[in-house]
Amino acid sequence: MDGEIAETSQIFHANSDICQQILTRYSHSSAAQHRHLCATAAATRSIIQSSSLPLTPISYFAATITSLSSSKSLDSTALAALTSFLSIIIPLINRGEIRQDKAEDAVRVLVGVVEDSGSNLGTSSVRAVVKSLGILVTDFCNLNDWKSVELGFEWLLKYCIDKRPKVRKCAQDCLFAVFKSLGSSAVSKKASKLIYLLVKEHMPLTSEITTAEIINRSTNDAMLNPDHQEALHLLNVMKLAVPYLYVKIRTRTLSQLLKILKSPCSALTRPVFEVVLAIFVNSEPEVIVPIAEDIFESIVPYISLGEKNPVETSVFAATLAKTAISKLRDDNLHKSVTYFPLVTESLIGLLSSEANISSQAANIFRELIDHLIDEKSLLAIKSQEMEDKSVHNEDFIAAKSICTVFDNVLKTWCQIPNQHFLSVLAHLFLKLEDASEMLMEGIILKLADLMNACSSGASEIIHLQDCIGSAVVAMGPEKILALIPISLEEKDFSCSNSWLIPILKKNIVGSSLQFFMEQIIPLAESFEQASLKVKKSVIGRDLQAYYRGCWGLLPAFCRQPSDTYQSFGTLANLLITFLKKDSFMLENIAISLQELINQNKKVLASDEELTEVQSTGIINEFVVDLKARNFYSRKIAKKNLKVLASCSKELLQALVNVLFESPPETHKHLKGALGCLVSICDSSETKQTFMDSLKKFQLLEYMGDHGKVERETNSSGDKEQGGAISVGTDTKRHLILDLASCFVDASDEDLVKLLFCVIKCALQATDEFGQIEAYQTLCRILEKHSWFCSSQFEVVMDLLSGVKSSANIELLKSRFACFQTLLIQAIMRNLDEENSKAFLILNEIILTLKDSNEEGRKVAYDAINALSSKLRKSSEATCDAPYQKFLTMIIGYLSGSSPHIKSGVVSALSVLVYNDPDICLTVPDMFPSVMELLHSKAIEIIKAVLGFVKVFVSCLKPNDVQNFLPDIVDGILRWSSVSRHHFKTKVTVILEIMMRKCGVPSVKSLTPEKYKDYVQGVVMNRRGKTSSKEIESSETKPDNPDSVPTGQHKRKREESTKNEEGPGRPWKRKDDRKQPFGKSIRKTGHSDHGNLRNKRQGHDKRNYSGGKNLNDKKMTKKKHQENIRRPAVASKFSKGKKVGWKTVNQLA
Repeated sequence: MDGEIAETSQIFHANSDICQQILTRYSHSSAAQHRHLCATAAATRSIIQSSSLPLTPISYFAATITSLSSSKSLDSTALAALTSFLSIIIPLINRGEIRQDKAEDAVRVLVGVVEDSGSNLGTSSVRAVVKSLGILVTDFCNLNDWKSVELGFEWLLKYCIDKRPKVRKCAQDCLFAVFKSLGSSAVSKKASKLIYLLVKEHMPLTSEITTAEIINRSTNDAMLNPDHQEALHLLNVMKLAVPYLYVKIRTRTLSQLLKILKSPCSALTRPVFEVVLAIFVNSEPEVIVPIAEDIFESIVPYISLGEKNPVETSVFAATLAKTAISKLRDDNLHKSVTYFPLVTESLIGLLSSEANISSQAANIFRELIDHLIDEKSLLAIKSQEMEDKSVHNEDFIAAKSICTVFDNVLKTWCQIPNQHFLSVLAHLFLKLEDASEMLMEGIILKLADLMNACSSGASEIIHLQDCIGSAVVAMGPEKILALIPISLEEKDFSCSNSWLIPILKKNIVGSSLQFFMEQIIPLAESFEQASLKVKKSVIGRDLQAYYRGCWGLLPAFCRQPSDTYQSFGTLANLLITFLKKDSFMLENIAISLQELINQNKKVLASDEELTEVQSTGIINEFVVDLKARNFYSRKIAKKNLKVLASCSKELLQALVNVLFESPPETHKHLKGALGCLVSICDSSETKQTFMDSLKKFQLLEYMGDHGKVERETNSSGDKEQGGAISVGTDTKRHLILDLASCFVDASDEDLVKLLFCVIKCALQATDEFGQIEAYQTLCRILEKHSWFCSSQFEVVMDLLSGVKSSANIELLKSRFACFQTLLIQAIMRNLDEENSKAFLILNEIILTLKDSNEEGRKVAYDAINALSSKLRKSSEATCDAPYQKFLTMIIGYLSGSSPHIKSGVVSALSVLVYNDPDICLTVPDMFPSVMELLHSKAIEIIKAVLGFVKVFVSCLKPNDVQNFLPDIVDGILRWSSVSRHHFKTKVTVILEIMMRKCGVPSVKSLTPEKYKDYVQGVVMNRRGKTSSKEIESSETKPDNPDSVPTGQHKRKREESTKNEEGPGRPWKRKDDRKQPFGKSIRKTGHSDHGNLRNKRQGHDKRNYSGGKNLNDKKMTKKKHQENIRRPAVASKFSKGKKVGWKTVNQLA
């Protein structure tokens, strides 16, 4: 009703003549009802004017009610028009304008109109009367006086079960609007009683419906009876009215509804369930408690499946039972426990049904367990009381009752229960925690029997293992192993319950290191000793597997143990001994140390400060989420770390020795453990350990004075020494680099300098594997120790400048990672000397953008993206200067003399525009500088610029593209006549995108006369395409501009390149021209970079030093272009479908 009133008030307004508004709106309509409405409005206006009254809504209301009061003399057409007119007027009348007595009189008139007219009124007329009456009662009658609202309320209630849907819906809306507005509890009681009497009146109808079904009549035939339909409509009204009913009326109504449920299942079952659920949800326990027995006697039979109970009915009944027990639990726990076994027995039947039903039943069961059992109350019960079974705690009794039901069911089963049954059991274990030992002992033993009986390959075993795993989490391994011991039979060397070992490994948390040393290690040793005695090799292998499995539990027992500071000292001595003799334990020991250190550091520090735990893939797969459980306080964590630190020196030295002797595949876990130990070890001890390792390998003499960072290194001397010990030195250097990478995060200043010396030696060697590790370690030093990056910037740059890169992609990634940090440092510090070094970095990255190797180009693109992202973030935190400077440096390369460099820069700008289209607006010089290159004759430059323009128009918003449209159209159309190198196709695609974004007229208006036929052809071709997908395909997947020539075409293009290069290519050496172009770039890219660096004082420094004074350099550029007719074609990016650099390649 509120929606209709709002709609009417939006169409018609009270501040102007309503008649005139209606005439304006409907006078031109040919519909008969509209003509009658206009006539009625005009006649009513004449009556008002003849009485010299104002043309206000209240005047129209009075005149209309007066006309309706003599409804017997009116035909159905006039009544329809008057009632419609009244429904328009009443919403426009302000509250208080109609006196209460006049409102009551109007209600009587409207009721009389409907009663006297009978079937003469159509649906729309009755609906209009219902709407008007509802507003009169709600807004103008005395809502604190039952006599004032009684007639209207009773009449609305009557039409709430009308057979006409629109009338019924309108009456229901009006009725509940009145219910919400009732002002006193006395009036609410009487209104509630009126609804209850209507329910009671219709009770015989429900019996008729049930009887009709019993005698095998069709439900649909029975529902054809209008009286039967009224019963269903009444139940729908009841569901909506429940929140407004008086408390005692709810109880009485619930009793009446339960009588219906005691009859066989009928068409009324679901509607009755919905009303009962509404009563449960909206009522306090006092409504349910008096009739609790009737409730469960009526509902529980519907939970069991059968021919009479459909699936939906059974699940709905289970939901009702759960809600009822939850309500009882809030008021009277004893009563809820009384009825709980009755419900659980029926629910367990649903748990063993098909998947969909059992899943819903499992959810209901878990909610019941959560609401009925309070784990805190169970924890307060002493264990002695549980053993004596003298507990009178209601939570304990409830838990015991549900465990008994599950125990009895499991005793009758010989096969593994389904997934949902086991999930409820797992939830119960976790809810009861320590109490599971007493209450669920029989269940645990039965689950163990099922594990022993089933084959290891059974699919159901996974869920059974997870269920037992929940018991391990809840009770701890000590209690589980007491119930299900892992033991060795001395006679036949068989092992009982060995299946428990992987379950323990996955689920132990918060246990005891002491228990591991006293129980698990002796068990492991017994397996090892037995394996030496047994004669059969198969049994011996099994025993060895059990031995290793027991020791494999070490990481699990190190997950937040309860006695770290008491027991770790003893365990550390044991582990050190183990490290010296058994290699199979290296991974377990490494992971265990990381767990012990990180879990305590996490309590005292943020996650960012933690060293990453290297996982076996099993260690984090818990049955439950344990992140929310706090096992340690800050005080305990400090004690634990203190003990761990006291043992760290010996463990560190032992792990270092193992690292040097173990195979490379174990280094990942060992390095993680070393990093953790270094983070808690004293810095002086850490440095001494590293120095001892250098001395052990006799590498200290090759680094000079390790206390200082050298500006120059005698590489020739190193090579001479390397001639005698080259193989051994490389191996030792790899191991030292592995060790150095573990020491970076927690190193002090002296140790960082020492690590850098090691890195320097590794980078100057020819071994690529060692260089990769050295670059990665250097990158971490630069990121973690900003002081080193700042103070030793020039030294690091000199080192990297003197090291040639290679085609190794991993090496290139690591090298560029170092460059990113260095370049950001140079830009942020804004020093001229560092800026000159920064251009060396950009030179190499930009050259790699034109690499013949696709993976190499991807690395360069990733580096550009990462630099842009990091500088944008730093600019957001401070100011835009660093990011702007980075862009200016790149744009500055456009004034250089090398087409190869220019095309690489344009490719870089395409990447930046793709990821941040706004830079075209924030850096206004960029777009004109790139578009100016379209005047060049170098093919690779034109290809790159057309690719840039395509990315540009694709990424920018239409309004922004419109601003650049004149320059784009003028720049690209000159290449529309060149079919070679796909220039014409690229221009066509760009035009199509611009036409889609800016409109065809905008593009045509800017087209010069000589190109109008071509543009018109593009327009016609675009219209002729069959679908928008084709257009989109042409926009997003064009041919790539920089393909690597292959076969015969490659040779022809190389010859063309030689003829078209001209003399003006100082960056390309003669011997490079003898090689295929792509390989030349890969091999000589860094020598080119070296030439650029060596010539920095001359021509190249002037050309690549920045983006300023671009206009001053046009003359130089034009002269250079005159010498270059067709420069060499650069390599091509292959097509790709992934988002990122490949997507940019597609657009470019």
